[in-house]
Amino acid sequence: MFGAQEQTGSRRHGHGPLSAESSIAYRASPEVLVGLLRDDVQVMIDNYAAMKSALLDKKITAVGTTGSSRSAALPGVPTVSEGGVKDYEVISWNALFAPAGTPPDVIAKLNTALQGVLADPGIKQRALDLGIEAKASTPADIGNRLKADIEKWGKVIERANIPKQ
Repeated sequence: MFGAQEQTGSRRHGHGPLSAESSIAYRASPEVLVGLLRDDVQVMIDNYAAMKSALLDKKITAVGTTGSSRSAALPGVPTVSEGGVKDYEVISWNALFAPAGTPPDVIAKLNTALQGVLADPGIKQRALDLGIEAKASTPADIGNRLKADIEKWGKVIERANIPKQ
């Protein structure tokens, strides 16, 4: 089985070492999708937005999602862990960062404003249409997530013998 991921070092490229699959590096999502449609590769790992039209047109089939729970965008598709790969979780997330030394009251105001935006049902639906389950967090939660991801992906990089740059 071949996994098709993007460039070395991208999050999607990291699935290969984590799942012990072979991978073929492509420069961008559209090239990976073309490779899958041409049967150059048998598996594509990418985000929902990149595959949405091909999924809706039934040109490809989603066989697993990479989060710890099922995706709201694809509720009928099991997680990779449900499929038998124990503790498999690869998710992407986004955060807003401010320069070091930003006063705590400014951080609190920004976080409150962001929480308000992400609570808007229209924003949540638009994000879900792109496969994003938008949810607000706290600065402390983001800091903890960042530290945990650095530790997790550092181990993956070591096991895969990917040179540090």
